[in-house]
Amino acid sequence: MKKRLLMAATVLALTAPAAWAAPFDYIRVGDLDGFGFTSTAGLQRTTGAAADTNGNGLLQQTEFLPDLNRNGSVATGSGDDFDHRSAAEKANTAAPTGNGFTDRGSSGSKWTDITLSTSFTGSDFPDPGGVGIPNQPTLIFDFNVDGSAVVVGTQLFFNLIFGDYDVVPANITLTFASAASRTVTLNTQSGAADGLIQAASALLDFTEVFTSDGSGGFNGYVRVDFIAPNEPYTVFDFTELSVTRIATGIPVAPTLPLVTLALGALALARRRAVR
Repeated sequence: MKKRLLMAATVLALTAPAAWAAPFDYIRVGDLDGFGFTSTAGLQRTTGAAADTNGNGLLQQTEFLPDLNRNGSVATGSGDDFDHRSAAEKANTAAPTGNGFTDRGSSGSKWTDITLSTSFTGSDFPDPGGVGIPNQPTLIFDFNVDGSAVVVGTQLFFNLIFGDYDVVPANITLTFASAASRTVTLNTQSGAADGLIQAASALLDFTEVFTSDGSGGFNGYVRVDFIAPNEPYTVFDFTELSVTRIATGIPVAPTLPLVTLALGALALARRRAVR
């Protein structure tokens, strides 16, 4: 038994790559920055209570977009428009963040940290059709992952952080490299939760997102279209593809790389040998 364990560990160690790529955990378009508000001090929701309900300085899901002019509503034409994008985000050239991937042309940062509002008057509004309905963002995930950075079959999640959705219908269409697509339905906020910040997640199959790159790795591709023909005001913080479902915070159990398994087998064999 000891010989078989030692032999298996040796084979694994010898056949494993000399260096493992950083494991893929997520690729994110946009920033985890609370819609670009650099400070939440003094920001109020429509009820007059603090928009940042836990006081951690970051506007997050279950909290609220601020009622900037404090007139009791968060809406288009209500003094609540803002544009907190960086220069790179405005130019749609902000690189996606995350780990374990090489970007191949992801885009869509221009749609984040800005109110998609029919009353918006900024000169850098991202919709080429202007501010009229529909303001329907398109974001692209286009990237490559080394074969050693992800385990085939790993569950993936599409995650989205958005605010003030209250006019139906609205949903997200995800289109993959195969041209197959699926729809993610968004929940409207209640009338008592004006400006609510929500998280949405959808479980994706590995083979929907990834295709072989012919060199042992995988190309990832998802096109994201927000379809809301009647929604005059909404905001996106970021979208991502991740191994963690952001709406619940429950991570998928990771799979250990072969090198770790090999070292574990060697350690087990050594402990048994000294008994």
